[in-house]
Amino acid sequence: MKTKKIIKKLNYQPTRLQEHQLKNPLKVMRYFFYDFPIHETRDNLSELYKGWVYNSAPYADEKITTDMLCFFTQFNEFLDACYVFTETNQPKDE
Repeated sequence: MKTKKIIKKLNYQPTRLQEHQLKNPLKVMRYFFYDFPIHETRDNLSELYKGWVYNSAPYADEKITTDMLCFFTQFNEFLDACYVFTETNQPKDE
């Protein structure tokens, strides 16, 4: 997909990705999992979720809490999928 189409799908919001990262997002994922191994990433996400639950409990209604739990669950699946993708798409020289 061309960069202009991607930016349009991002609703023209600024992205933190540089041009070379937009062209090779797999490299970005590899760096991420190098800096934050999958087990550590899951723990960090869990801590973020627990903090949100603790701090939002007084005012969050049931729908917001349910939506956040769904987001948390699917984001964990997304992280696992990204990890599997990066591991199965290693360059041949590594």
